[in-house]
Amino acid sequence: MNSALRKVGSYHLDTTDTTSATYQIVHQAYLDAVLEIFSENIFNYNTKKASLTAVNSTPATDTQYEYYYTLPSDYNLLTYLTNKDNTAVVTDYTFYDNQLHTNLKEICMYYTFVPDLSTNATGLPAFLNRLMVLHIAQAIAIELSGSENRHEILHVQYVKALRRARTLEGRQGSAQSFIHDGNSRIIGTHNTYGSVY
Repeated sequence: MNSALRKVGSYHLDTTDTTSATYQIVHQAYLDAVLEIFSENIFNYNTKKASLTAVNSTPATDTQYEYYYTLPSDYNLLTYLTNKDNTAVVTDYTFYDNQLHTNLKEICMYYTFVPDLSTNATGLPAFLNRLMVLHIAQAIAIELSGSENRHEILHVQYVKALRRARTLEGRQGSAQSFIHDGNSRIIGTHNTYGSVY
């Protein structure tokens, strides 16, 4: 928060200062930044894997799927599902009534979560730290400095930092898999063209 305050030309906060107006403004901007950045973007930092086993032993009557699972408590966005051995991606599923429904009894779920940075900020990569600082700074610029021009400059820097963070994250991920009959919608459409289901 103090890094963001320096960017808008404001005084830094002491660790004991939790009641001033400046603290209230910056703390709310910090909470908003964590929520916005990590609930809308997929980074390795906020991605988890969970092995799930079906909750039910009998098929659910209100969906076409045989099994359903309770979602993890910190679940935010689904990135993808695989079978329990991680050998095939599961594409036939649905969400209904806060549960995930598939035809497999056991699956692996990869998903994003919103991290609690108050307890785990030490592992935050530098590019995400910069992104957080710029998000907070552009959010507090008008209230603390009164300068719309400074807000606009910081917002442009934030957008560039977000683009850079997404690029860096993409470079760290695995290379895209080769296209084949099992994962190509174009090939699947071509092969089933004219078929009626």
